Amino acid sequence: MKWFLDFGHGGKDSGALGTNKTKESDTVLKIGMMVKENLENAFEKVITTRDNDKYYSLDYRTKKANNENCDYFISIHLNSATNSSAKGCEVWLYNENIKLKNLANNLCNNLSTKMDTPNRGVKYSKKLSVLKNTKMPSLLIEVDFISNKEVEKSLRNDNHLKNIADTISSTLLSFVNKSIVEDKVFYR
Repeated sequence: MKWFLDFGHGGKDSGALGTNKTKESDTVLKIGMMVKENLENAFEKVITTRDNDKYYSLDYRTKKANNENCDYFISIHLNSATNSSAKGCEVWLYNENIKLKNLANNLCNNLSTKMDTPNRGVKYSKKLSVLKNTKMPSLLIEVDFISNKEVEKSLRNDNHLKNIADTISSTLLSFVNKSIVEDKVFYR
């Protein structure tokens, strides 16, 4: 399997900011690099948009994924709202691909359970560039709301970020009939 991992924003585009100035771009990069490592440890091929705090256009991101002929495109983001009590995970899809909808539901359920945050469910958009311009099945994960002070505080904890990354990784691996076991050995 060949995964394209897209870590939202970067460089001049910090994405959403928490009230304590935690940047979405930095946080999703940390989570994403751990997901990448987990997938590679399971002998999965992984291509990423970025591995540092650099800006890449939406067009660049989708063209790179398409040129690499990846099997799946996974974009990782943090949500934000004017309502500072908003929290919860959601996953965005372009259309009702049943197989991908099952993966999206599993991601929502697993993140909600492991992170003790509301499950906001699977949502659809024909407007999100990374979903509509990729040739492969794609989804966009909104892990939680960085605009919520409690969530932002937890996003500054490396153990919490590892739990998020491990949850995303294990859900993706389960999707391709692989698992993570306690001693970090992966198997089919």
